[in-house]
Amino acid sequence: MDQNIDQFLNYVAAPHRLDLAEPPKIMYDSSRTKPVQVASASTSARPQSTLSPEMLKKYQKFQAPNNIPVHLKGGPMDKILLGTTVVLIGIGLIQAGDLIYKLGFPKK
Repeated sequence: MDQNIDQFLNYVAAPHRLDLAEPPKIMYDSSRTKPVQVASASTSARPQSTLSPEMLKKYQKFQAPNNIPVHLKGGPMDKILLGTTVVLIGIGLIQAGDLIYKLGFPKK
């Protein structure tokens, strides 16, 4: 029994490294299915973007270093949503405090 516990503790203390394990072998569905050929970065002439131009503009807008918090970079609608959220949280906290007070000091 003690030997099993010692073996377990040795395994837990020094587990096998994951990077030394063999990668899993990929099994394909049929003979027509072939692995995808991926060109390395050094062989491709120019990386192609998979983003639409509208999404690329949004990325540039939200990643610009202009010292505006990300939750306000969307413009006036973001300010309205933030204000509404703060008001609703405040109302919820006031109601929770009122409930705790009423439960703590019931009317006689």
